[in-house]
Amino acid sequence: MAEKSRRITRTDVAQLAGVSTAVVSYVMNNGPRPVAPHTRKKVLEAVEALGYQPSASARALKLGMTSTYGLVILHVENAFHAQVVEAVDRTLSSRGLSMVLSMTHDDVDRERVVLDQMIHRGVDGLMVLMSALSDSEWLARRQSVPTILLDRDTGLEGYTTVGPDFEAGGYLATSHLIKHGAKRIIPVTGPLSPGNGNPRYDGYRRAMAEAKLDVLDPITTEWSLVGGYTAGKVILDMAPRADAVFCFSDALAIGLKHAFFKQSIRVPQDIAIVSFDGTDAAKFTYPQLTTVSQPLEPMVEFAVDSVSKRTSSDEYEHRSFPVELRIGNSCGCAVHQ
Repeated sequence: MAEKSRRITRTDVAQLAGVSTAVVSYVMNNGPRPVAPHTRKKVLEAVEALGYQPSASARALKLGMTSTYGLVILHVENAFHAQVVEAVDRTLSSRGLSMVLSMTHDDVDRERVVLDQMIHRGVDGLMVLMSALSDSEWLARRQSVPTILLDRDTGLEGYTTVGPDFEAGGYLATSHLIKHGAKRIIPVTGPLSPGNGNPRYDGYRRAMAEAKLDVLDPITTEWSLVGGYTAGKVILDMAPRADAVFCFSDALAIGLKHAFFKQSIRVPQDIAIVSFDGTDAAKFTYPQLTTVSQPLEPMVEFAVDSVSKRTSSDEYEHRSFPVELRIGNSCGCAVHQ
């Protein structure tokens, strides 16, 4: 049996060139000490002859950079989260950078472990989508690498944060349902980060108050298709039943629609629906979802710029991006699909 080939090392190059391993390092890293031209030539010839490739991890350790950035999300079952992963990976790749992905499954203890593991792996920056940690814990952590918190409605001292204008989105969605004649509009949400408000619900309440309609307490479920399906069954058992639903994510709305379909409840004839996110999945439902669309690409560009180009640890900001209503059929509008 042939002997298994081993990795060519700096020591092998040094032996072939007749120099020390330190000289090989000086040649490969262009310093810190100068190397005579004829010695450099011998080292480079040995490198080519042996096919030596420096360890990327060792070089990264030496330079203090890995060109790798961590993305922490709840899970990829949610269509919006999946599109964030795609957009971050695409943006980093276009800049010659890499991504490490980890999921918390909405478990606060797991999130703590994941964040520490990312730091230990030497990522150059962190992006965290819908963190389960409280603001006070984030303030106590003081991350050692640039960190941006995604999908936030407010800023946080010591961190750059970004998110859509949730309150405006809640207002847009609810006002649109009211224009279609809806009067009993029930909001459906998933659990939110501790310490934060619920601006989508604030926007809903503002629109309902302006129309002099009763504000209803939101149904809280998990951020998933199953969560939406569960909320749908709750709504079907309500008396009096709602005539419209504002779902705080597309995934919730899709699960909700399935619950209605199984009970022969027609959308939008019996119950109208507007959701929030603007994912591609919302375009492929029947009837097509009307949804508040987040400007995903600009938000991701801002996030990547924030963690990869930060030069001062004292410069932080919260960036809120405008949203728009993407019209489908689920609200009652007659739109060709």
